[in-house]
Amino acid sequence: MWGLVIFCVFHLLYLSGKVTYPFINFILLIISPIGYLYPKRVTYILMFLLCPALFLMGRFVYGAGIRDSISPVLIFTILVLGFVKYRAAILSFDKEADSELSANSASRETVRSELEKLDRFEKGITKKEIEIINLYEITKKMSESLKFSEIFGVFSSFLKDNFTFKSSELIIVKWNQSQPSLERVYRVAKEEGVPADEKSLDYDKLIKRFMEETREIYVDRNRGKEVFEDLAIKDEKIETFIGIPLMSEKKMVAILTVENLPKTEVEKFAILATQFALEIKRVLLYETVENLAITDGLTGLYVRRYFMERFSEELNRSRRYGFNFAFLMIDIDDFKQCNDRYGHLVGDVVLRDIAHVMKENVREIDLASRYGGEEFALVLPETGRDGGRLAAERIRKKIEEAVFKAYDEKLKVTVSAGLAIYPEDSREIHDLIEKADRALYKAKNSGKNVVCEWKK
Repeated sequence: MWGLVIFCVFHLLYLSGKVTYPFINFILLIISPIGYLYPKRVTYILMFLLCPALFLMGRFVYGAGIRDSISPVLIFTILVLGFVKYRAAILSFDKEADSELSANSASRETVRSELEKLDRFEKGITKKEIEIINLYEITKKMSESLKFSEIFGVFSSFLKDNFTFKSSELIIVKWNQSQPSLERVYRVAKEEGVPADEKSLDYDKLIKRFMEETREIYVDRNRGKEVFEDLAIKDEKIETFIGIPLMSEKKMVAILTVENLPKTEVEKFAILATQFALEIKRVLLYETVENLAITDGLTGLYVRRYFMERFSEELNRSRRYGFNFAFLMIDIDDFKQCNDRYGHLVGDVVLRDIAHVMKENVREIDLASRYGGEEFALVLPETGRDGGRLAAERIRKKIEEAVFKAYDEKLKVTVSAGLAIYPEDSREIHDLIEKADRALYKAKNSGKNVVCEWKK
């Protein structure tokens, strides 16, 4: 439009004699960039209209010759077409530049995405590395312990530092022949104010459940309501429950439970539980070896050698703190006749079951030993004459009332007992044993199935 205006102005100037015709060519040069300013199709339309008009105007309006009329039109056309090509080249270059820029942007986005992935991967690797290091450290610490309580102490500290939970329990299982039962429970609570000895579930039912199917349990209160009811988990604050049986030689030796553990931490906890199971297996092996050295294989009571060591320790402790203790010698009445009549296999069952009765009727701090053959010895710490007499009578009566089943035989046996008291009767071990043995001899001569005390 501006080119047409300029052309009209110069045309008027020409008519007024201000400019000459050749200057019109210069004007055409000025307006030739329309090839660059307008799209190709618009330019071609303008050329189609302008070129004939310019030729006719030069020929008939300005009175120029054919050559002078056609040459500016040709030059104008060539210039316009040049600008068209130039515009096309510029547009192509811009398009390529935009395409390359888009490609570069896509590449940058891809690189950025890959860098983010690498960053997440690195963080994940670092997290896994930290977890592995922590697991190695906890394993190392647990391997330094040879007792359940010590191992669970290390385990509970790690649990508190690395997991979100309410409480966790290690339930130790003992086996009586082929039947498992609860032996003891170790508990750790992350929340403040939770009693350490609080019973949160029915342990017997949990043991029974794992006897039927040795698979871990993971339930929440909404979907596993029947499990919560069966295990008597009544605390409404417990939203989830996990129970993992810990196996050794295809036998369940313990159960690890945890309450309110987030689902995201279950896998990590399972790995820790697997390592924990290996440590428990190691402790069990150690205890088995230790028990073989200090306990009688048939009765499970201390062997005489180990018993005498513990007896000496208790005497020194009582002497240091001014305590007294009772010492019992117990012998099965007419045991030789039992062996002769029923055989040694039946006799072994009787020995084992009598030892079981004794263990059930003494305290954990009391020392019980198979002293030799059918003779047993007991040390009852911090127990005077009356307490010693009551304990001996309780054991004697329980054995008298029991019916011992051995293979196809059912039989009843009795025991006699001799009692001596430290320090009233003696301050020396061998003298105490001798006096309790004399009291036992007196019980045998008194008709058996009685308890006699040493009397001067």
